[in-house]
Amino acid sequence: MLTINKFFRIYRELIISVFIIFVSLMATIFGIIPTIGKVIAIRSDSVVLTKTIQILRTKISILESQDQNTYRDQLAQLVAAVPGDKSLPTLFATLDGLGAQSGVTLKDFSLVRSVSIATESAVNLSPEEQKIGSNLLSFSITVSGNYDQIYAFLSQVNNVRRFFRVNNFDISFADTSAISVHMGMDAFYSPFSTSIGAVDSPLVPLSQKEEDLITQVSEMPYLSQAAFTPATSAQSPVTPKADLFAP
Repeated sequence: MLTINKFFRIYRELIISVFIIFVSLMATIFGIIPTIGKVIAIRSDSVVLTKTIQILRTKISILESQDQNTYRDQLAQLVAAVPGDKSLPTLFATLDGLGAQSGVTLKDFSLVRSVSIATESAVNLSPEEQKIGSNLLSFSITVSGNYDQIYAFLSQVNNVRRFFRVNNFDISFADTSAISVHMGMDAFYSPFSTSIGAVDSPLVPLSQKEEDLITQVSEMPYLSQAAFTPATSAQSPVTPKADLFAP
């Protein structure tokens, strides 16, 4: 016991200093460091929250400055040009409208490869489709007429609001009054996205270039609209049943 008391008297200051250092070290490890970590986390969350608030304010400003009906009309113009599915009715109606407008006779329509009429929400795009950013519906058609009629058809086929492109064609004729052209063509379509952006995702307003493009598309003739003309008072519209399953 005397030995312990003597040791404590000799090394008292050193023991007290070591004890203080130990307590300080424990306080740093279990108190200060976790507190600093929480402060850093709160600061990071504050920065993220500030950015999110700014994004939402910008989005609200953009939405309030635009007319919803204008956006709806612009979407309708674009969907008419590149529908969300294969839209065979608009394909046939547009080709029929082009034929009537130019005076050519349409015949021998066929799809290049067997396709499903149903909408494909997810489809593996070919390298070419990935490059242009759209699905392709390939088909072939034969048109016949005189020189002026064929010229009118070919000059308008890439200028209607159901986008087409001509890949290849074969021409046969005896004279300019009886020309037959067999064409391989593509129609464009792009399935609608099945997901929407998050609430805090940035919203970028349309650029002037995009606005000009939409205007250019809306000025193209929409030849398939006749296929979807609603019934007028002179016609006999079909009255929908209250119960669709009733006989």
